[in-house]
Amino acid sequence: PPLCGIPRPPLAEGARTPARMASAAAIACDSLASQEELELIRQLRAKFEAELSKRADRGTDHPCLFGDLALLRVLRGNYNELEKSAVWLARCLQQVADCDLDDMVFAMSKSLDGCSTVTPLDAMLPYHSEIKEYVRAIFTAQKLTPAGDLVNYISFARFDMWKLTKCVEWQHWVKYMHGATMMRMVECDRQSRLQGRLVRVVTIIDVAECTLGMFNCMKFHRDHSRDLGSFQESVAAEIFGQVVVLNAPWVLKKLVAGLMHFVPERFRQKLKLVNGDGTDDPDFIRLVGGGAQLRQLLAVRESIFQTGPRGMRPELQMIPRRGVFVHSLDVLPGQQLLWEFEVLPGHGDGLLGASDAAFSADALWTDVAGANRLVEAAPLEALRRVSAARGKVRGSFEVARPGVIFLRWSNAHGPLRRKVVRFAVALSPAPLPAEASGDRGGAGSVGPIWACCCQERN
Repeated sequence: PPLCGIPRPPLAEGARTPARMASAAAIACDSLASQEELELIRQLRAKFEAELSKRADRGTDHPCLFGDLALLRVLRGNYNELEKSAVWLARCLQQVADCDLDDMVFAMSKSLDGCSTVTPLDAMLPYHSEIKEYVRAIFTAQKLTPAGDLVNYISFARFDMWKLTKCVEWQHWVKYMHGATMMRMVECDRQSRLQGRLVRVVTIIDVAECTLGMFNCMKFHRDHSRDLGSFQESVAAEIFGQVVVLNAPWVLKKLVAGLMHFVPERFRQKLKLVNGDGTDDPDFIRLVGGGAQLRQLLAVRESIFQTGPRGMRPELQMIPRRGVFVHSLDVLPGQQLLWEFEVLPGHGDGLLGASDAAFSADALWTDVAGANRLVEAAPLEALRRVSAARGKVRGSFEVARPGVIFLRWSNAHGPLRRKVVRFAVALSPAPLPAEASGDRGGAGSVGPIWACCCQERN
């Protein structure tokens, strides 16, 4: 699906006539209109004089949609063919009316005008607070490409279609997409006027830690096709430039290689698959504004996995084949233990199924605080298999007795693959004893406890 500026393939382009091939160079060109194109813009505007005049009277002749630069994009997107451009513009006008995009353009323009940052933020988009759990992005990076184009980074690590359709009201997702597209068009129009050239956006899609199971939700595809399937290609002409896919698994590379035979040449030239995260590709680093900016973009993917309970930063732990990872903490009565973890997808998931690990929790209670004499062993969480497709798993436990709590992640059932778990654990401070509550620094004062040890067994 088109997400925050991912272009769909253009409509069928027909025969590769000499005239069309000659104008293809003009499409890729970012220069302002030539004299011939200015005349075509005048003719195109004349075909819609009545509608555009009404819009001018109402103040809805938005430059990003109906200005000369916008109409130049329409012409170049249709190989400077006037009749095809007129058909496209008619469809655009209908889409604007059907989706009530006039109000959206006003809202996104107001957000840009009141923005306190140099570049627009994802937080300006409608319903961002709901969508951010599934779509994490940098709408526009601070540095431009060497040519002056915008850079947009999107991580798909959390784009689980199943969860999105279940947890987010569908019309909120639709409005979010409308807002993202209109914000991009307004920004590109303003940047084009500042730079004196047609500014586009380079979209970087990071598919690290994605699984095919996240994208096979038929309800999402059906609703998306109905409400957003042709939206961007009907309103955004020549806004989107190159699309770069990072961390693409070999399955995706094979799939894309096969599909490229069936898409237009213009789209094939825009799509690029980069090995890994692109940090060893000098051309890609230069395209995205340098190594420092690329590292900032990639850091967004890590920030998707929010800090754990009570602000603790998650840790990564690799569990070898048939191995077990144990995390233990000393606890005192009155404390609360919180944990959060997820099993990360692996490269072999497409062939061997989703990665999983068996999780359990148990405790060894002692007789008095600080004593080492074992009194009782007790299970807290029964052993259960947790799949990468499940996402984050959270739990908590109120401590009533002193002892040690063990959190275990087992890969004993996995003879072929190692597993990776991202986890965060937090332990609240123990309450002060009543007789020592007023004594600072005395023997009775207890601060935050993080007496823990990690063990790994093969």
